[in-house]
Amino acid sequence: NQIKTQTAKTLGSVYYRPISVFLDKWTGTCGECDTAVAGGLKLVLTIRNNGGPQQPTTPPTDWNSYKSILSQVVDKYKPEVLVIENEENSGTFYTGTSDQFLTELKVGCEVAHSKNIKCTNGGLVSKLVVVLVSQSYQPDANKADDYLRRALTPEDYTTVATSIGSSLWQSQIQKGHDLLAGYKTNGADFVNFHWHQENAETIPEAVAYLGTASQGLPVINNEISPQKNNSPNQVTSFMQAMLGLKLPYAVWYSNDADGIGGLTALTDKAGNLNDSGKAYQQFIKDHF
Repeated sequence: NQIKTQTAKTLGSVYYRPISVFLDKWTGTCGECDTAVAGGLKLVLTIRNNGGPQQPTTPPTDWNSYKSILSQVVDKYKPEVLVIENEENSGTFYTGTSDQFLTELKVGCEVAHSKNIKCTNGGLVSKLVVVLVSQSYQPDANKADDYLRRALTPEDYTTVATSIGSSLWQSQIQKGHDLLAGYKTNGADFVNFHWHQENAETIPEAVAYLGTASQGLPVINNEISPQKNNSPNQVTSFMQAMLGLKLPYAVWYSNDADGIGGLTALTDKAGNLNDSGKAYQQFIKDHF
């Protein structure tokens, strides 16, 4: 935790996303949160009702307990933004329906707002956002296909383009529409999305779509990094896109992992900046 906090400060970051706080495991403290706050960082704090590694969250059933524990977390850490769940459209992280999530969002945001804390959804999965933007260009099939080609890697484009009509994708698209239609009316201050695609030039279209589809909510991102190409130039292009769009909050996903996310860390395990980290650090120095 000390290395993580010092690394964030060395990079020039102001906001910090700790590992999620699980309400069913809350014991009154979060070590990573404590260290970050003590280091002067402001938290963009994700809470999850339950679950864990390789175990998705199930929706709350005891709302009195949920509100009580969430209140304790918010009182202790006073996050800059409270994030309700993680990737709520993904069965990997959340088992509930759109309606169940929106109910949880409403209750969570009511707790946050009672303490003058801003609140948002957990972050729509990157690839779903790409598909939703593409679908919004219909019935212009060429424009819809062009966005898919620009936003996705060739491998992902082939997979998505050949399966977009499947029941799985159609249910995901409908879930995305339902969630976006409900965020504002259920208390969210922002619409939050994740982004792990390669082409920074496709981000503005995604942000414009999300703002419109969410009935005008400001757009934020609490998890962004290219999926496979973490070159210094790629880091800078993503950061420039966020800055140009004037997003209120954007949090870099600095983590080397197989699969989605890939090699995206800005440091080695000891916290030493790599070339990408140095590019990130220089961008902050140049613009803030």
